[in-house]
This record gives sequence, C-alpha cells and structure tokens, in this order.
Amino acid sequence: MSMSTYRKALRLAQKDRKTTAAGILPILEECKLDLAYREPLGVIDIPMDLIVGTLTEARAISFSPNFFPLMEENSEFALKWAALSEAHLQEGIRDPIKAIEYLGRYYVIEGNKRVSVLKFYGAVSIPGTVTRYVPKRTVETEPYYEYLDFYRATGINYLLFDRVGGYADLLKALSREPGTPWNADDLQAFRNLYFMFREAYIRQGGDPERAAESLLVYLDVFDYQESLRKLPHELDSDLARLRPELLNREKGAGVALLTEDTAKVPLLHFSGDVRVAFVHDRTAHESAWVYAHELGRRDLEAALEIETRSYEGIASPEAAAVAFQDAVNSGTNVIFVTSPQLWQAGVKAAVAYPQVKFLNCSLGMSYPSVRTYYARTYEAQYLLGAVAGALTANDRINYIADAPIYGTTADINAFSLGARFVNPRAAILLEWSQVRGTGSRNRLSDAGVTYIGEMDRLSPYDARTRQPGLYLAGQSHNIAIPLCRWGEIYVKIVRRILDGSWKNDTRGASAVNYWWGLNSGAVNIVLSRRIPQGTRQLADLLRDALCSGRLAPFAGELTAQGGQKLRFEGAPTPRELATMGWLAENVEGSIPGFEELTDSGRELTSIQGIGRGI
Repeated sequence: MSMSTYRKALRLAQKDRKTTAAGILPILEECKLDLAYREPLGVIDIPMDLIVGTLTEARAISFSPNFFPLMEENSEFALKWAALSEAHLQEGIRDPIKAIEYLGRYYVIEGNKRVSVLKFYGAVSIPGTVTRYVPKRTVETEPYYEYLDFYRATGINYLLFDRVGGYADLLKALSREPGTPWNADDLQAFRNLYFMFREAYIRQGGDPERAAESLLVYLDVFDYQESLRKLPHELDSDLARLRPELLNREKGAGVALLTEDTAKVPLLHFSGDVRVAFVHDRTAHESAWVYAHELGRRDLEAALEIETRSYEGIASPEAAAVAFQDAVNSGTNVIFVTSPQLWQAGVKAAVAYPQVKFLNCSLGMSYPSVRTYYARTYEAQYLLGAVAGALTANDRINYIADAPIYGTTADINAFSLGARFVNPRAAILLEWSQVRGTGSRNRLSDAGVTYIGEMDRLSPYDARTRQPGLYLAGQSHNIAIPLCRWGEIYVKIVRRILDGSWKNDTRGASAVNYWWGLNSGAVNIVLSRRIPQGTRQLADLLRDALCSGRLAPFAGELTAQGGQKLRFEGAPTPRELATMGWLAENVEGSIPGFEELTDSGRELTSIQGIGRGI
C-alpha cells in the first residue's frame, strides 16, 4: 500500500518537473541575502502552499517544485517516504519541522519528507519552528514590510500580497483600522471564510497564487459580514457571477480605453430595444454636474425618440440598490450611473442583474461588469491654454484644478503646453481646490488670467461661486469654457447597443472605458465674443488641427519639472494620458499627496486617483 502511494507521488513529481522550468525545488541561498535582521518566531502553523523551497542542494534535487518526491522507487529515500506516509495515515504527523520564513514564503531546514507527504495528502498547514529572515527595506521589499505590520497585528501568515497597498485594501474591505489587534473570534471567522473562499475559487479554475487578490475583488462586491454566514455552494454561485471581474485581475487585463467612436448612425432604430435609466447622487437643483447630465438625458430622448427614467439624490449604496431594483422591475435594460462614488453599488447590481447593461461616469475602473465613460478633455484644455497664453498681459496664468484623478494631470499639462505654444514665456501657477485650507475656488488672483478647471463633481452648486472657465482679472464672468456634451456621449453609447457595436467593443478580459474627446463631438470649447477676433481664429485653427490629427499636444520631446526630458513617438498611449504623473516645466506647483486633500477629494482619489494606475 505504502509503495503504491509512493509511485503515485513519483508520477506527480515527474509531471511537475516537466512542466516547470527549473525542474527542482527552489533553494534559499543565505549567503546572497541582504538582511536587516533575523527574528525567531517559535512554533507556528505554516501554510502548506507557502512552503516553496529548501536550504540545501542535496534536498532540492530530491523533490519537484511542488515538493513531490523525485528519487527512484527502489531507493532508501523512497522507503523512508513510504513509511512516513503510512505513519501519517495511522497516527498523523505531529513533529514540527524547522524552516526559514523569507518574504512571506517558507524554506525547509529539517522535515522535507514530512512536508512532501503532507503536500501529497493535501494538508492545509504543518507546525514548524520558524526563524524569520527580514531583508533590508527597499522599494522592492515595501510590500513585505506591510505584511510584517499586518502579521504583528493579526498573526495571519497565510495571506500574501506582493504589491503595496494590498493589506490596506483588505482592512478597508473588512472595516478594520490598521494596527488594531484581532480577537480570537475575529481571526477564526476570517480564517474560515478565506479558506472556504480559496477552495471555491480553485474549484472554479482560479490560480491559488491569486486567491488573496481575488478575495479583495469578491469583498468589493459582497459584504464581508454577510459573506461570513455563507455556505460553500453560495460562494460557488457568487464566484460564477463574478467571473469577469476575477478574470480581469488574474490576467492583469486592466482597462481598455476606447478613444474613437466607430459606430455608424443606423438608418432605422427601434425604441423598444432599449429602456434607459439615469442614477445621480445629487439633484439637478443642487449640482451643476447632475444638471449637465440631465441635459444629456434630454438630448438622448430627443435624438433617439426613447423614454428614460431619472433617479436623483441617490447618495448612498443602500439608496442606489433600491433605485436599481426599481429600474430593473420597470423593464430598464441600460442604466447610467453618473457618480464615481456609486461604482461599488453599480458593480453589485451588475452582478445581480446580468441582463442589464450598467455604465458609470468615471475613468479607469477595472470591473468588466460595469462599463465606464468619460469626456477626454485634454485637447480642449490645450485650446483654452492657447487662448489664455494669448490674453495674459504679464505671462502669469492661474490654474485651479480639482483633485489628482485620472486625466486631470494631462489636462493641466495640455493647458500649459497650449499657453506656451502661443507665448513662450507663459508660466502656469497651479493650485488645487480640494487641498485643505486653500479656498482657491472663490479666489481670483491679480495675476491677470485665471482658469478654473474643476467640473463640480465635489462641490455643491452655488451660483455665487466661480464656475469652471477662463477669467480675466477684474471680471466676474468667464470668457471661455470647456463644454462636455454628455448628450453626444449618451447617444453614441446607446447607438452602439442598437447597432451591435457594444459586443464588438469587448476587449478580452479588460474592462471597457469609452473616453471620447474633441474629434467625436463629445467635447468642445465656447469662446466669448469679448475675446479678440484673431485669438478666436487661432483657436479655430488649432481645433481643426487637433481633430484631424495634424497636431498632437504631447508629441515629440517635452521637458517636465526639474529638467526631465520626455519623448513620445506620435502621442502618449491613452493609459499614459489618463495616469500622467508629471508636470510640464512651465507649471509652478505640484501634485498634492493624499493626506493633503479634503475629505471629498480623498474619497474620489481613493477610487480613481492617478496613483492607482489602470
């Protein structure tokens, strides 16, 4: 019996060796480690799937990369392995192994065969006397130092993130404060959920190495406290519905930014094909942002002769869930959510109602179940910068931005490059309205020309405050404004549904983001008649050049702050534009850190800040 078991394990090892490049167990070479210190942990439970290697070459060649035995069947090694297997079945393996923990993984000093036998039988953990080897702190080891903080607060060693911010994301999903100790009940409840989730995830073909990241995706959609009460078959059902989101993370597919509208205007359409609803977090009366989207909704009704529904003042996830259910019960099959802050509620609803198409007005959200859309405004900002550069009397231009979210830095840089195009001496004085204590939105400098670039996503509507646009010193009305034509975007998206382009927009496991700009008619600028005729003609010429592709604001060699040289062949990719993290050399100011922002600014940047990446 025991030797037949060894033969099975040997076959697994031989197959494992063929499918792995190294073919043998990894070796931890102590002499090559740059350590800060060593720390004895005593006897702890070691997760079996995190035991990845050994310390000596002699042991390494005896095992495949998954710790299955490689020695011939008639060897002394095989006899000992088989006897240990028999002992495990009769009595169980209880003696602790000895191991080193390095970067969250474990390397065996003594007890390699015990690990091999228990791996063969699918054990979850094994007791071991462990010494932790802590590397010196660098950019590369920063995720491990976050692991150490998490481990010291919780004692949890079976869940690893290999990126910065993973543990913070987990604690946020669990509604726990960093550094707060967990009691025994908390630890047991989380452990039960994690391993039940992991088993269900692997059953459905998931990569065990991605289990921790996939749990975050799951907890983004399903409430943690509710999930603690779920049974295995319920997790299976949840994961099946969540498969597009999980596949997106597994493949690192991110977001596909679609910058061109290729859908044709249909000769005929049937209004019965789509029933559309809009969900806003505020009302059109209190928010210029919602008012603009409501105008877009009316444009959609007029252009395609369809009826739509509108839900205003939906300020919480709970209220959103009620609105979504009401819309679906009323026969709605397309729902536009105009608030980025309601993205999570939208993903939950999209998973619950797969027959409905959900879209969120945001940029760079990597959840395939909910497509996103946004106006690409950097080209319009280039035009406004050119106008400001022509009008400034002292080469100084104020620029008041909102918060450092996707696309904002590209807007600032495009504005500065447009200003410098017509005025080589133009300097941009950058401020942020969502930095605490600034109050910059209501203040116009005597510098001469000020541009307010925010779009009223975060500030309540107030007719007394300065609205987005270009201002001259001493004047209370703006003389140039960027125009986001949301109606154009809504008409184009619904037409894509009608003509079948919606299906063709799918990009594998990537989430789809419609990011349309000047050449699609989704964005434009409006200039006052008070602007000199020559400047208006210049803006028209530049607009035509941008739309035709003859002019690209970021093409060629550019200089960033500090003299850094940047070169783009043609133009930056949509991803590079959306996540741009540098400022042009003629910009005076900086990108604020998260801790400098107001509460509303933090809320938005935590969802789609440029530092998150796409």
